[in-house]
Amino acid sequence: MLLYLVRHGQTEQNARGIVQGHLDTPLSPTGQEQAKKLSEWLKLVPFTEAWSSPLNRAENTARIICAGQPKAKLRIDERLVTQGAGRAEGQPWEEVKGKMDEMGGEPRADLSARLHDWLSVLLDTHTPAASGSATPISPLSPTSSSGPALERALSSIKGLPRPGIARSGSVQTNTTSKGVVLVVTHQECITALLDMLTSQSTDEMEKLKKKAPIDLHVPEHISFEGEEGKQVGNTGVAILRVWWEDGEEGMGLVPRGRLEAWGSEEHLRDEE
Repeated sequence: MLLYLVRHGQTEQNARGIVQGHLDTPLSPTGQEQAKKLSEWLKLVPFTEAWSSPLNRAENTARIICAGQPKAKLRIDERLVTQGAGRAEGQPWEEVKGKMDEMGGEPRADLSARLHDWLSVLLDTHTPAASGSATPISPLSPTSSSGPALERALSSIKGLPRPGIARSGSVQTNTTSKGVVLVVTHQECITALLDMLTSQSTDEMEKLKKKAPIDLHVPEHISFEGEEGKQVGNTGVAILRVWWEDGEEGMGLVPRGRLEAWGSEEHLRDEE
């Protein structure tokens, strides 16, 4: 399964540095254009389903992307809504950034709990009846081929699994779960999912009394460089590859994952 996590397009509040939280702000003209460029960039990706936060800025982004995806029925889910910011909503970020704990916003643990629930249910619906014959190898993993073409693929989003792009060499794939899932949500949700899956939010996971839904591997070439490195720009894309392996006796199939890309904005770059 491939999971495409997308942040919504820009809003006027984004551009002005205003805290949005649960404010139901629409896409700005720039945000609409960003979503259209992303839709064009992803047009060869055969999404089998799509999910979105119910907030206007996320849902509209998802609908623009799905306009050319007849097989991807859009599902709106409250669990994908962003973290509530309480009294900080509508305020300039620079004025409240040191006071967020006093603003009565949604606890981070609550955000993590609902995202954990959403992802766990999604994985359950995609768990195959039996494991594949081999652990899948990402198209970004070295194969028998080598040389400049492979090196470019390893360092560029263009090397990611997008239909219609030819590759040399053999690639093992998991044929038991072919879901390609689009998820349009918010910066806070994408960051919280990353923290959850990489066990970087230990205190929150202890409060949940739950294990991360996926054992996620982050390749060395993806570096977050502190909290700012985890930020995803408007319509930025993160891609997770998920497969299932036989767990210990009595555990059945266990999902494993690899982060293929983080915050890609290639679709927003001008063509050279």
